[in-house]
Amino acid sequence: MKSICTKLIDIIKNNLSEIKKLKNTFYKKSDGSHVSEGDLLIQKLLQDEILKNFKNYFLISEENDHSGKWENFNDFIVLDPIDGTENFISGMLEWGVGISVFENRKHTESAILLPDMNLEIKSGDKIIKNKSKIVGMSTRHFKKGLDPCDKNFDYRALGCSMINMYYVLTGSFNHYIDPIGGFLWDILPGLNLAIEQKMDVYVDGEKYKGEFLSPEKRYKIKILNK
Repeated sequence: MKSICTKLIDIIKNNLSEIKKLKNTFYKKSDGSHVSEGDLLIQKLLQDEILKNFKNYFLISEENDHSGKWENFNDFIVLDPIDGTENFISGMLEWGVGISVFENRKHTESAILLPDMNLEIKSGDKIIKNKSKIVGMSTRHFKKGLDPCDKNFDYRALGCSMINMYYVLTGSFNHYIDPIGGFLWDILPGLNLAIEQKMDVYVDGEKYKGEFLSPEKRYKIKILNK
């Protein structure tokens, strides 16, 4: 029987050509970032599936209004329809989709899908690690004008949290840090997949153990390969 993440990923793959056609139609949000019609199509496709087959779950997505509503629920599907929207609308390959599932506010499964790179990681996957001296950082770090922390490493900012998470999970990044902070749809898939891979994971300076996080704030994170 397919997992929730697998079923939702299959929907995205089956509609990928239509999603990619919408990269040139986008709007500016109140925070100055963009949302594309591709983001909105993914959200609609998955939201329809959740309403049909996973009615017990409350959907928290970057592109929906969840303020105050989520507190009365215990089962969640957390979605970032397109992480790296600026990359997506610019015709770059470095964008992704993140999905996490929680039951009774405890993590059950997550997935990261990088459609244009034909890459994905799901809960239960075995990962062969690369070795690297590169550190992944969020673009928010560099926008703040902050210097890298350790001159012994090289640094990369790729404009897509799911790419960053994929690379630290596969060892292509020695570690990944976001000292400014991301929302739960940016970070939950990577954090929980990292825990499954026995990696050291920190949220706001404390060891993270897979608990559900509030969608109302940003969280500073660090993921370390041992």
